[in-house]
Amino acid sequence: MSKLLNADISRIFRSRSLYYGIVISAMLAVIFVLLNKEDNAFTSIPEGGALLILPIFIGAVIALNVSTEFTSGAIRNKLIIGHSRINIILSWAICFTLVTILFFAVYETAAFVSASLLSYDLSAVHVGNVIKNLLLVFILILGNIFLSLLVCVIIEDVRSVAVMFLIQFSLMLFSTLGGEALAENKTAELIFRFFPQGQLTKLNVLTAPDKPFLTVVCAVISGAVMLILSIVYFRKHDMK
Repeated sequence: MSKLLNADISRIFRSRSLYYGIVISAMLAVIFVLLNKEDNAFTSIPEGGALLILPIFIGAVIALNVSTEFTSGAIRNKLIIGHSRINIILSWAICFTLVTILFFAVYETAAFVSASLLSYDLSAVHVGNVIKNLLLVFILILGNIFLSLLVCVIIEDVRSVAVMFLIQFSLMLFSTLGGEALAENKTAELIFRFFPQGQLTKLNVLTAPDKPFLTVVCAVISGAVMLILSIVYFRKHDMK
């Protein structure tokens, strides 16, 4: 497992798609800050921007790397030399967790540094609330990467990038439109806690998050279910 993991980490962190995605997401964070400078509206950029952008870019990196392994025959080679299918999935899960940490750290650093350089008024920002919100954002995004992984395991080629994008975009539309129409619906409120786009309008660095433990539980359940489904499908799936 350790050799497999080291090889996967080395390959992913040499991937150009990873660094292209990181640079673009950081640039978008700065652009969001610039566009909101006139209104001094920084409060939703660390959370809302990350929940909107990062699932798409991280999902694209996952899709490109996994589809390359399928199409190049790398996965077949891994199986031939004795790696189990469960270990292959778990290795990917660990690698993409590291990718998520990197994306998240760069995006949030770009947002806060650019806001400071542009002299945003951050006096009302409470450190405790910022930490709580950012941890919640990270957990939501981390749980979401396993949805992208499941898509990539099912669709073995580069089409997974397009499918992943459509799913993430659909979740955004569903949460944006549904969030307004179902604002008072308790069932809808619970459903929206299972994916990051569902919290787009709920998190704000100025206020403590509502029922953060419940959101964490929902995100963890969502991620665990997607990971288990990925393992089950991959174990039963015949390689092309």
